[in-house]
Amino acid sequence: CNQLNKLKKMKQVLSLFLVATIVLSFGSCTKEAPSQGGQNPFYVPGGGTIDPGTDPEPDPIVTIPVGEVPLTFTQKVVLEENTGEWCGWCPEGAKIMDDAIAANPNTVIGVAVHDGDPMEIVNYNTWHKAFTGVGGFPNGNVSRRSAAGRGSWMASITADLSPATAPELGLAMVTSETGGTLDLDVYVGYNAPVTGDTKLSVVITEDQVPQSSPGAQSNYSTSVTVDNSWVHGHVLRGVLTANEGNDIDLSSAEKYTKVSFNGVDLNAMGILDMTKVHVVAYVNVNSGSTNPAADNGGKWIINAQQAKLNEEKTWD
Repeated sequence: CNQLNKLKKMKQVLSLFLVATIVLSFGSCTKEAPSQGGQNPFYVPGGGTIDPGTDPEPDPIVTIPVGEVPLTFTQKVVLEENTGEWCGWCPEGAKIMDDAIAANPNTVIGVAVHDGDPMEIVNYNTWHKAFTGVGGFPNGNVSRRSAAGRGSWMASITADLSPATAPELGLAMVTSETGGTLDLDVYVGYNAPVTGDTKLSVVITEDQVPQSSPGAQSNYSTSVTVDNSWVHGHVLRGVLTANEGNDIDLSSAEKYTKVSFNGVDLNAMGILDMTKVHVVAYVNVNSGSTNPAADNGGKWIINAQQAKLNEEKTWD
């Protein structure tokens, strides 16, 4: 009788051992499943686990090198001067541009569009004169309005830097140059979709460019001294987009749009000193602008940004 009881107990122990072995076997298969996103619902990139009761696929955090899009943007204006070495009054225009930038060092950006001299970009200059309605030299425009004489530029700049409302968008840039080859990322940020015929324009300028030959710059002004040491500032050297700009969609839920330009050949632009180069980017509306300041058929630069080579220019 005792022997029979012992046999029964041994069978019970053996049965429990077999059940436990089977359970542990299935459990080990689950633990050894690959811990990779999309395969294991409890995988967290970088290791670790999350509570199965929470969202097994949390939204990724998107970061960009120029920082999060701010709630407001600094208003900047672009002053484009139509100039040429043959133009005797153009040195006065150049001084007014320099004075405007000195008075507003982070908010006024200069671009000197040359005509009829070795610095001219013929295709762009021809388009630009017709587009802005150049009627003489030096002419210029502020925020891509109709071209006007140099005496009106400062008043237009002051008006544009004192808007009734903050600009609806801003720009940031990351520039990388090696051996005269430029890689560029332009970020256009906004807090609400921007409508209208929006275009992004990107140009290259160079400062302190010597005259094409000693004494080449003509001068009629008595208030500006021009001699053989005279240098040209903000000289337009290249245009990376179509003359009127490239179409850009400003409606992403991420509140920014990124546009990249890779392998840009700066050496082919005749640049003399890469340390004097700036990249200028701006968003303009060619039609449908609701800003009351817009004129000349709705042509208006909403906002702009400028960066040196190998600079990370954040929102400001």
